[in-house]
Amino acid sequence: MKITWKSTGVSLVSLAVSLSLIGCGGKNENTPSASPIAAKNSPAETEAAVYPENGLPKDQKVTLKVGFFEGGMGREYFDYAIDTFKKKFPNVDFAVTYSPEMTKIITTKVSANNDNDMFDLFSTATDALSLVKAGKLEPQEDVWDRKAYDGNGKTLKELSLDGQFASAPRFLGKSYAVPVVSSGGGLFFDKTLFEQHGWNQNPKTWKEFVELCEAIKAKGIIPITYPGKFPGYITNGFGDYKLFELGNLKGNLNKVEDSFRNYTQSLYMSPESVELWSRIYELGKKGFFPDGVAALNHTQSQMQVLQHQAAMVSTGVWVQNEMKDSTPQNFKWGFMSVPMGDSPDDTIWVRNTTSEGFFIWAAKPELTKKWAKEFSVWLWNLDIQEAIAEKGGQLPIRKDYSDDQTRAGKLQDAPKSLLDYMKRNKVHIESEFRATNVTDPAAAQAKKVMSDATSEIASGKQDPLPKLKEADELMKKAIEAQAK
Repeated sequence: MKITWKSTGVSLVSLAVSLSLIGCGGKNENTPSASPIAAKNSPAETEAAVYPENGLPKDQKVTLKVGFFEGGMGREYFDYAIDTFKKKFPNVDFAVTYSPEMTKIITTKVSANNDNDMFDLFSTATDALSLVKAGKLEPQEDVWDRKAYDGNGKTLKELSLDGQFASAPRFLGKSYAVPVVSSGGGLFFDKTLFEQHGWNQNPKTWKEFVELCEAIKAKGIIPITYPGKFPGYITNGFGDYKLFELGNLKGNLNKVEDSFRNYTQSLYMSPESVELWSRIYELGKKGFFPDGVAALNHTQSQMQVLQHQAAMVSTGVWVQNEMKDSTPQNFKWGFMSVPMGDSPDDTIWVRNTTSEGFFIWAAKPELTKKWAKEFSVWLWNLDIQEAIAEKGGQLPIRKDYSDDQTRAGKLQDAPKSLLDYMKRNKVHIESEFRATNVTDPAAAQAKKVMSDATSEIASGKQDPLPKLKEADELMKKAIEAQAK
């Protein structure tokens, strides 16, 4: 790094050297004085020109161009993070584009292939693996070993919730977007309504769960809802993470995990997948999902729970923040994960993911990329994590977050209920992390087959087996093509 020194700084150092020589009257007159080069490279001057926390220059202006996906978490926490970062590092500015359509914007910019126009860092990407393979994204595995600004000397790796460093999203073995929040999914409900009817808020077996749904339906209330317009939401309650739970129950966990993480084989026709979709189909035939579910968007399905037309909604912990303006005063969010086992002692898998990290465009100037990484570290500060919990409705990623009871009390009810559930039950956290990706078009076609069929299956009108076979053949084709 080249440092430009101001003449006043050099003069002060020269003056200090001269005074020290005058004070040493016993020295030989021919003793050489400190050279101007030595003066310029003195530790005091170096320290003055860079931030001691990170060694980055104070006198070089940098503006970070950011693409921010504005979704259910909102933007308050992010704006707060920027404001505090700029106060700490006043030479760094931000130019932020906020949009709920950020994925489309990124895709357009990637296609344009204009490095200057591309964001320096951005919070979403459609096919990150392809960008990694093309060398377009900056690796950030080293950020895990950075010490947090307020972590008492601990690294991000050491401060992350148990198991989350190992399960964080990676491509080809490296992190390219270090996560800043923890999240989770399952079935969310109104605890007040459940208490009024005496319904089981914590079923521990599949039988108990079905009995709960029957009790709810008997009261003329829809047991489970989800947005059929966006059928992927059903995976919060009945997603791939339940394949791990069923695999564990069948003594087949290692095979399921290898197939899922590494795409060693298609899972669509695996015993676990057939059973999971068969159970969704059976719930549909019992009338446990809404009529016309395919027409619902995510807001409408969540409103059904707020208005007690439905008892439970398949969604994520962000639901409280997303619906804060419509939630009745006496409504209190509760959470459950659907148990797959027959014994109360069986382990229940809970979907818990890390996300919201920022990708960095590799073709940017080195100093820009260094400051971008610095901002990723900054987002782990406890005051920002508190804003994420309070304003964004998500779970903090740091395990020391709840050490302060006042801070812990600022968690919203929805994420707090998920944490409470994990404390009260025998659970295993699953991030659904994949070690690789299958890019052949047949893989996307397989996913579409099941996505298009989801609402018909959940309505009890479509036997899942033919669709699973169709998707399985497509995925096998994709995996074979990938191996060539």
